[in-house]
Amino acid sequence: MRNPASPSPGHAGRRHAPRGPKPAGRLLLALGLLVLPAWAGASGLLDLYQRAEEVDPNLQRAEKQRVIANYQEDQARSGIMPSLTGSASRSRTNEKQTTNFSGSSSTDYTQDNYSLTLTQPLFSGGRTWISLDIAQEGQDQATAAVSSARQDLMMQVAQAYFDVLDGESEVNLAQREVRRVKQHLDRAQAQFDVGTGDIVGVREAEARRDQARTRLIRARNTLRTAKQRLRRLIRRPVPELKPVEDVTLVAPDPDQPAPWVDRALEQHPQLTQTRKQLTIDRKQAELARRERWPQISAQAQYSKVEGGSFFTEDEQKSASIQLQWPIYQGGAVSAKANIAETQAAQTRLQLDDEQENIRVNTVQAFYDWQSAMQEVRSLRAQVRSAKTQLEAVQTGFEVGRRTSVDVLDAQQEYFSALQDLANARHRYLLSRLQLKASAGVLSMADLRSANRQLD
Repeated sequence: MRNPASPSPGHAGRRHAPRGPKPAGRLLLALGLLVLPAWAGASGLLDLYQRAEEVDPNLQRAEKQRVIANYQEDQARSGIMPSLTGSASRSRTNEKQTTNFSGSSSTDYTQDNYSLTLTQPLFSGGRTWISLDIAQEGQDQATAAVSSARQDLMMQVAQAYFDVLDGESEVNLAQREVRRVKQHLDRAQAQFDVGTGDIVGVREAEARRDQARTRLIRARNTLRTAKQRLRRLIRRPVPELKPVEDVTLVAPDPDQPAPWVDRALEQHPQLTQTRKQLTIDRKQAELARRERWPQISAQAQYSKVEGGSFFTEDEQKSASIQLQWPIYQGGAVSAKANIAETQAAQTRLQLDDEQENIRVNTVQAFYDWQSAMQEVRSLRAQVRSAKTQLEAVQTGFEVGRRTSVDVLDAQQEYFSALQDLANARHRYLLSRLQLKASAGVLSMADLRSANRQLD
């Protein structure tokens, strides 16, 4: 008789395939995938900028100012459009009369008044058109302000992003250095224990271990600070970031600073804002002077009165041309014009200063890009040399030709070169963005290009 627990002959030795999750389990798994956090996986520079763009108050204020500028144009255009005004009133009167013959009498009556007035401006001395020009210049200024705020945010996010990568790289290398120094300390201690080493090597290794731990503590604090700056921009905890393993070096194009300066002086949004403000100030001065000019408007009016003491009904229709000419305003017109002209002079000085600053910053950014490229090339060679030197010193130490201090020095030089190379890669990518920002032409395409360099 076969044991019920034993497999049947046809199934002897056959393994049962693992069953898949039950329908309820599959549903929970699907729901779990749906609710994964938005930061699942490492985030790149472009991801963080898009998040910062949604919450940045400076960019939002610039966008609101552009909306206000559109409304201001509508407001200025209303000066050439007709206006229609209606009014209505009802009054209740109690009239009491007293005479010597008939005594006193009292009368109550109600009176209704209606009126409708249509006014069409005909001539305003050009003030309406100047106001419209000012509003349109304000629109262009607001658009430039949005572009400037967006480029500033791109640079802030990029700077904060690479600061965090610098901190992470420094922490990782400090941890590696601590482990390597500890390994060397263990070897030095072992050699001392068997009589092939000296106490000086052990003490030197202990001192280097303590130095490495101190650098690790500082690196962790620097990383925390950098993450806080990035968190302020994205308004949420900093996710895991994509690192920069290596970079493809590309020279600036054009390869001379002069074309970049010309481009900056022509297209930089900060200069565009100031130029528009200068135009607005000059138009404000002209608008103030035009207040001496007459204004002419046409007016049509309809009015109706019903009721009264004799229950009459009275209608009136009228049309007129009205002329208003401010002959003397106590010097107010001249004062307004002088104020506006002085403000225009101030803006002109501001524009000259901004042009010179942008010229200097653009030239500096150009050479920073070139310098970062050369630095990356040089540090690549330095890392290779430091690694070869470290391997040679370690071999010499094992055969007794090099001291413990030599090994520790070589290790420190190697890790220092690695850290410098990581920072140089970040500076190179940042310098590319900085030159575009200095020229006022930084765009999403530039962020995507930098993002492609991330692992």
